Formats: sequence, structure tokens, C-alpha cells
Amino acid sequence: MKQAHNKTQIEEEHWSKLLESVVINTTDGVLITDAKVNPGPNIVYVNAALVRMSGYSREELIGKSPNIFHGHNLIQEGLKKIETSIKNKEACNVELINYTKEGSAYDVSINICPVSDNTGAVTHWISIQRDITENRNYVKAIEAQNKKLRDISWLHSHKIRSPLTRIMSIVDLLKNHSLEGDQDILHNYLLKSAEELDGVIFDITNNAGSDNFIMNEKRFYSFMDELPGLCWIADENNILRFANKCFFDTLHLSAEVIGKKLEDIFGEDIGRNAKSNNKDVLQSGENKEFHQTVRDMKGRLQYYKTYKFPFHDVEGKMVGAVAFNVTKRVKLEEELHQSEAQFKQAFEHSLIGMALISPQGRWKRVNKSLCQILGYTEEEMMAMNVKDITHPDDVKGSMAVLDDLARGEIEEVKYEKRYLHKNGAPIWVIIAATMLYDSSGVPLHYVSQIEDITKRKEIENDLVLSEKKYRTIFENVQDVFYQTSQEGIVTEISPSIAQHSGYTRNEIIGKPVDLFYYYTQDRERIVEQLRLNGAVIDFEVRLKTRDDELRYASVNARLIIENGVITGTEGSMRDVTTRKFHENALQALNTELTASNEQKNKLFSIIGHDLRNPISGSLQLLDMTLTDFESSSADEVHSYLSMMRTELSNANALLEDLLTWAKSQFNAVSFNPVEIKDLPGLIEKCIQTVMPAAQKKNIDIVASLKGEMLLHADTGMLETIIRNLLSNAVKFTHIGGMVIIKVSGNENGLLFSVKDNGQGIPEDKIGELFNKNSNYTTFGTLGEKGTGLGLSLCYDFVSKHGGALWVESAVGFGTTFYFNIPDLLKE
Repeated sequence: MKQAHNKTQIEEEHWSKLLESVVINTTDGVLITDAKVNPGPNIVYVNAALVRMSGYSREELIGKSPNIFHGHNLIQEGLKKIETSIKNKEACNVELINYTKEGSAYDVSINICPVSDNTGAVTHWISIQRDITENRNYVKAIEAQNKKLRDISWLHSHKIRSPLTRIMSIVDLLKNHSLEGDQDILHNYLLKSAEELDGVIFDITNNAGSDNFIMNEKRFYSFMDELPGLCWIADENNILRFANKCFFDTLHLSAEVIGKKLEDIFGEDIGRNAKSNNKDVLQSGENKEFHQTVRDMKGRLQYYKTYKFPFHDVEGKMVGAVAFNVTKRVKLEEELHQSEAQFKQAFEHSLIGMALISPQGRWKRVNKSLCQILGYTEEEMMAMNVKDITHPDDVKGSMAVLDDLARGEIEEVKYEKRYLHKNGAPIWVIIAATMLYDSSGVPLHYVSQIEDITKRKEIENDLVLSEKKYRTIFENVQDVFYQTSQEGIVTEISPSIAQHSGYTRNEIIGKPVDLFYYYTQDRERIVEQLRLNGAVIDFEVRLKTRDDELRYASVNARLIIENGVITGTEGSMRDVTTRKFHENALQALNTELTASNEQKNKLFSIIGHDLRNPISGSLQLLDMTLTDFESSSADEVHSYLSMMRTELSNANALLEDLLTWAKSQFNAVSFNPVEIKDLPGLIEKCIQTVMPAAQKKNIDIVASLKGEMLLHADTGMLETIIRNLLSNAVKFTHIGGMVIIKVSGNENGLLFSVKDNGQGIPEDKIGELFNKNSNYTTFGTLGEKGTGLGLSLCYDFVSKHGGALWVESAVGFGTTFYFNIPDLLKE
């Protein structure tokens, strides 16, 4: 709908300018008057052609009566015809004699027509005037020449008529009335009259041959042939007697048509019409004008205006005719009329306001739409000036624009302003205006198209307020809003990004978004999710600040799709770094709590099973001893007590391990590294602790120490590590096997290893040895039961010293455990 409206508006502007151009540039004079009856119409407009034609300036003519052109010659027949036409509100065509400012007379052909408003009331009269002085001069020259021809013919015929009359009378007397005696006299008189007639004919013949007569005839034919119009003469019998060169050339005829009837030359219809016109001219004895049409060689219709006049010569009644081609004028008049009608139609029925405004700012013409916009009637508008209904704040700017147009500094302008409605309400309008000038550059009037945009302005104001509100939110919200292009370039981001990243908004806009990810794989993950789902919610990414610090952000984003094409992404980000740290701390706490629970469960399992068994066995042995004490021998009692001691010793050792392990798990074991001066003695002490179990399986334990043995370590922890590794080696070594403990020094500390040639550890179980979440344990070569706490204690105590614990094993060949204790003094 809007496109159709714009197209109509453009067409209206085109036809309006076309009409103005025709009026301004035509060579015919154009005069517009108002329709006042008393004292009479006054001139409101004249074009440049009429100014040139009359010699008056535009200022001398505007506001004057059209009689200014007629001087004192106000009794012309054409003026009476114009007066009648105005009274009857009808168009008319007349010829008048006008007078220039200097008093020179010139002939004009005038077409006058009324201009009505939409109610049918005549508001103006338009007069189109053509200077026909030159045409009239042609006709007058022809008439003068004809008069000379008639005079010559009359003179010659008068000279012949006298002797010829006498001859005819004498012949009649001789034939009917003469007496015999008078015949001689009559014969003599007849001879004398014949001689006289012969002399007259001789004189005429001599005069006809004279240079003077020949020159006049040549001038006549030369004049007629050079005349830029068709000239011909026909007698009362419709026979062509004369035609000029233009006649023959235009109608493509030869001189052979002279002497033929017009019906034979042009056909029955044209000939009959010409005969009727000639008859009318001859009967009235007055000059007549006729309009005729002829098709040229290409079939195009040509319009002619023909002037016909009667005259007599020796051959009888004649009709002279002069015709001029007025096709261009007719078409121009038709175009002018059509353009005016189209302009009027477009002007009156335009859906937007249209107006013609004088250079002084007065409304000259307004349409219905403008009246509806402003609430005034057409009459009320015509009585006001543009300033009268312009908003006071816009008067200065509006007048400046119109002045620029009037001075020709700008050709056209489009601007917004406010009018005041009749009820006082401001009306916002957008105006497209141009100034029309006459051919001499004098401003005629503004042509304005005025569209009511009040509702649009209200919407724009609402949008401004809305944009301001959302801009405030955008600039002050803690979350970060952003937009990126399809290529991943940041196109918009809220200012709050500065407090989260250290970058200003302007530093980020225009940059690739990849630059701000701590890990680019996060960018790849979010792009993939957007591609698959079109949006993401609470998607966690890691970003970096200006100082390359890690920041966690939760992103809500979606694809921007326009006309089915992805153009970019938009979304919001929230800094969740603090939350993430809390989550990590909570997760670590949960991990510790889970481990603590597992440790607790392991502790309860050991207490409930491993510790209960030896205690329960000891109680059973004690009960057997007490029950059978009197009947038992000393050896049997000694055996029972030895077994009880073994069970209680194992329980005590297990309890010690449990307490030590529990303390390590709850960080209750104090770490007190000291200089160990007698490392071989410490190792020997640990060997003696496990020796009973080794002797029982006939296993040799060999210590090998090389290099400087300077060491700083926690004595209790180091003993626990060595003792547990030796105990495990004995447990998983077959009878008659060997366990070797080696210590070697280097610049970084001491490297310990405990090697056995026992059953070895399966490869798939090695990974579980140091896993706190795993309670992996198995039976020794003689079915010894382990707690699964020893290696865990070793791992923790080695870690306390800053060292590492690892294992190498092959099933069927044995196992070697390594650990290193760094030099704590260097640390």
C-alpha cells in the first residue's frame, strides 16, 4: 500500500511539474484571471510569452483588468462575444486587436475557457493568446493584390465594354430596326466602333506585354509561392482557379489540377464540404474561419486553420483561401488541457495535502486532504498566510527554507515542521516543496506536498523513550549483553563488560570473539550447540580478562535469523567465577567427606573383622586354658599362652597401624623432620620387626646401602614406610625367598627400594594400589591376611616428605617398590 501511495505521489509531482513547464515555456501567451463579476475579472497570472508579446512587465499586469490590452478600442465584436461567454460560463474563440505598452497594434487569436472547483463554481478564467499579426498581414497582402487584379480587370473590361456595346447596338439596329437610308450611316459607325475596339485590344495587349504588368504578376506569384501556408482560389462552381507552391507540395498535387472541380481533386466528401464553406462565404460576403484535418504521407493527422474570403473578378464570384498548419498548436493545447486536467485530478483527489503558495506565503490553492489535516475550510485557508498556522517555534526555520527556494539557492526541499490545527493542537507534517519560476526567472509559486506524520511522530517519541529506558538498562545491568556477526565479530556489547574483563566496550566491538576465550574449545562447543539447537541456556565457558585471568561465565544465547538466513548471535553472560570457586570448594569438601566416610567404613571393617578375629581367638584360647587348666600339662598351657601372645601381638600391631593411618587421614600426625645420623641402624630396627615372619618362611632379608647417607626426615614416618614395605615383601614372598632393601644417595636426596622375588602383582591391579577409593588387598603366600592400609600410609608419608612412591612388578618374578626422600635442607 505504501509503495502504491509513493508511486501515485511521484506521478502527481511529475504531472504537476509538466503542466507548469508547458505553461511557462509555451510561445503562446497565457493569462489567468479570477472570476469576479463586478467590476470584472482581474489578472492573477501571466506567463513570459504574454509579457514579451505585450511589452508590459508582470507587475504592471497583475491585478489589472484584461482591457489593458485593448487600449481605447473597446467596441470590437470579439469583446462582445467574450462578454457573452463569461456571462454564460462557456469557452469561446475570438480574434481581437491588442495594443502593446508602446501603443502598437497586433492581432491575436484568443481561446478562453473557465476553471471550476469540485462544486462546479467557476473560480478562474484561462486565456491562451496567439499573435496572428503575421498571418493577417499575409491575408491583407493577398486581398490587396486581389484588389489590384480586380481594378485591372475592371479597367480593361470598362475600356472594351464601350465600343463593344456600340457594336452590339448597331448590329441590332441593322438587323431589326434600321431603314434603308440609314444603313450606310450605321455601317460607317459600326466600322468606327470596330476600329476603336481593335485599338483598345491592341492597347491592352501592349500593356499586358509591358514590363510593369509582367513585374506585378511575377511579384504576385512569387509572393504567393513564398507564403508559408496553403493558398488557393476557387470559383462559385467549386473549380480550382489558382494554387500556390505550398498547396501543391503539401497535398502532393501537380499544376494539372488547376481548372478541375474540388470534388474531382479531393473526393466527394471533401469537395462537398469545401463547396458548402465557399457558398457560405459568398452568401455572407464576410471572411470566415474553418478548421480542417488532412493526413500526411505517413498517415498522421494534420490540423489546418483556413481563412476564406469572397471577391469578384471578370470571371465572376471567387473565394480566396489561406490555410496554415496548426498541428503543433492543437497538440500543445490538447497536452495543456490534458495536463491541466490530470494536475487538477491529482491535486484534488490526492490522499496527502497539496497546496500552491505564493512567494509571499499566501495560500493560493489547497486540496481537500490538506483542509482535513488542518481542520480549516478552503475559504478559510485562502484568507490566511502560511505563518498564521505555523507553530511559533517553527516559523523562523520554515520561512528560511521558503526563502532559499525563492532565491533559487535550492531547487527542492523536504523537511518536517508543525502546523497548528484549527482546534489548536500541533500537527506534525513532512513537506516536499519546490518553487516554480517563469521563463524570466521570476518566482511564481511554491508547489507543496504535505503529509500528516503526527501519529508517526508519537510513535517515534514513544520509541525514543523506550530506547532511552532500555539503553539505561543496557548500560547499567550487571549481566553483559552482546551481539556478534555470523563471522564471530563482536558488533555490540554492554558497558558492564568493563567491570568483569577490564576491557572497555569500544575495545571489544569489532574484534573476533575468539580473542576473549581462555580456551578456544569452549567457543567451539558453544558454536556447535547453537548450530544444533539454535540456542543455549546456562552454558558455562571460560573467558580471560585483560590481565589474562581466568573467569567463568554462564551464557544464554540464541541465533539471529533474518529472512531465513543466520546473521549472527546475541545473548547475555553472567560472571559466575565466585560461584564456580564455591562449587569447586564444595566439591573438594564433598570429595574429602566421601573419602572420610570410606576411610571410616574401612576402619570399621578392619575393627569389625581383622581386629576382632585375633581378640576373639585369644579369648577362646584363654577360655580353653582356664577350663582345662587342671587337666592340662605345662607344655600345653605354654603352647596356649604362646598362641595367645601371637594373636594379641598381631592385634596390637594392627591397632598401631590403624591409629597411625587414622591420624594421617585426619592430618593429626605431626611432621617433624630431623637429621638421621644412623640410617643403617634405623633400617636394621625395621628388619628386626619383620624378622619373625621372615624366619617362619625361611626368607633372607638383605640391606644394601651405598653412598653418602645424609638424610633429614621424620623418623617415625620413615620407619613406618620401611617396615610396611618389608612386611608386604615378606608376606608375598614364597618360602626360601629373598627380600633386598637398597639405599643410594644422589644430589637430590636418597632413593630407597624394597625388592622381593615373590608372586608379583597383576598389571591390571597396579593402578589400584595407590587409589584411596580402592581397598585392594590379597592374601600372602601362606594365606596371610592384609589390611590394605600399609601402602596408603606409605604413600601419604612419602608425600609428606615431598617424595614419590612407585612400583615395578612382573607376575611370577617379584615386585620392587621405590620411593625417594628429597634433601629437605635444600628444599
